[in-house]
Amino acid sequence: MKTKKILTLAAAALLSLASCDSKLDIVPLGMTTLETVDDLETLLNQEPMLYLDEDMMPYEILCNNMYLKYEGLPDYFGNHYSLVYAWFAYDETVNRADLTAEDGVYNSLYESINYMNVIISKAPDASGDDAKRRQIIAEAKVLRAWYHFLLVNMYAKPYDDVTAAETGGIPYVDNTDVSEQKTKLTLGQVYEKLLADCSDEVLQDLVQGHVDDPCRFGLDFGYGVRAKVLFQMKHYDEALRYANLALGVNSRIEDRSTVKTTGVWTLTETAANNYYVITGGQARGFGDYYGVTITPEVAALIDPNDYVMKYHNVDGSPAWDDPYPELPEGALQSNISDTKWNMFGIRSETMYYLAGECLIRTGQIAEGLGQIDRVRAMRIENYTPFASQASGLTEQQAMKLLQDAKRVEFLNSFENFCDRKRWNSETDYAETLTRDMGTYGTYSIRPDSPLWVFPFPANAVNHNPSLTQNY
Repeated sequence: MKTKKILTLAAAALLSLASCDSKLDIVPLGMTTLETVDDLETLLNQEPMLYLDEDMMPYEILCNNMYLKYEGLPDYFGNHYSLVYAWFAYDETVNRADLTAEDGVYNSLYESINYMNVIISKAPDASGDDAKRRQIIAEAKVLRAWYHFLLVNMYAKPYDDVTAAETGGIPYVDNTDVSEQKTKLTLGQVYEKLLADCSDEVLQDLVQGHVDDPCRFGLDFGYGVRAKVLFQMKHYDEALRYANLALGVNSRIEDRSTVKTTGVWTLTETAANNYYVITGGQARGFGDYYGVTITPEVAALIDPNDYVMKYHNVDGSPAWDDPYPELPEGALQSNISDTKWNMFGIRSETMYYLAGECLIRTGQIAEGLGQIDRVRAMRIENYTPFASQASGLTEQQAMKLLQDAKRVEFLNSFENFCDRKRWNSETDYAETLTRDMGTYGTYSIRPDSPLWVFPFPANAVNHNPSLTQNY
């Protein structure tokens, strides 16, 4: 009866979610227990979104890439006992756990994981087409891996082979038993489960290609997830293999040169470069760029010949404009409103940059920078390739070119935060970031600062004694 109750509640919850297909009608509460493969498939046909509290991107704030979307410095520094202040002032003394009663991202990720577990547990005995059964189980396992990957990189320290067996991770929820204590695992255990959920055996049951439906995915995303997991483990040779496999399925790069003729940067959820789209939203945002305010450091990295910077103009408004006057000089605010940005998913450009870094680290600098050039050629008019200067570069110099370019390419996404944590755990690339806020002061964050690890929310900690904080 317990399992039946869980499934009925899951079906009821789905009634409040936006469907990607208006023809998909979930049977009302009390009239289904998801007994068929087709019923279970409806759990996958939902537009994926993580609910950001207050529509903030704290990950990009910590990386000194963005400010809040709509407020200025008085809002950041007016209350010294707030999460916003802790992020902007890099203040480690603020008790962030006390200020995190709930966490929209944490809640929505584990809610989504529960839906995947329903599919995985119910599908083997559900009636229906066997090929579709295997496919939806594979999709659910890959998504379960990806959701846990996001969680472990938000709420735990970066992975390291030497310390993974002793470092605290997260609960890896792989069943629907609500009575079971979801014990926090070590990083090593979490990553073992991640790799199991996106193993070659699982991936072979995915659609063996790219899927245009933004609610679903094929083998490109499957390979991409495994590449990202291995990449974050610093297993660069293996990560490169799966990045190349992903690009073999879908190598299409978003072409922004069209902005030159249209004057508008338009990007939909169905863009061919998206492997799988996960946006972030609240009342004021849906993974778009409108109102995004970037720091002077990031603004300085945007090439003057960037197609969007140079040609985007709607009703006399350029792509980037001066923000609130109290922000530091050189900061820019976006007027771009026609993008549906892939904030927490994977796209082909993710794999190009991943492959590029792996190649650079193995001494193949020209080849690595060539991967980055393929993307940047679609971003910058009259582009001069990085690879043309490769012969005179050290690995560290080539990596700096990649890091600066990637900071712009993946602005307003989780990618930069994920990278920064990984780089901060490596001697050659650890960096103390400094933020100059003018009259409000100058602040720095160390590579090993506890601020890089988000606190588990109180509504989870209070019901799970294993959830000791990981910082």
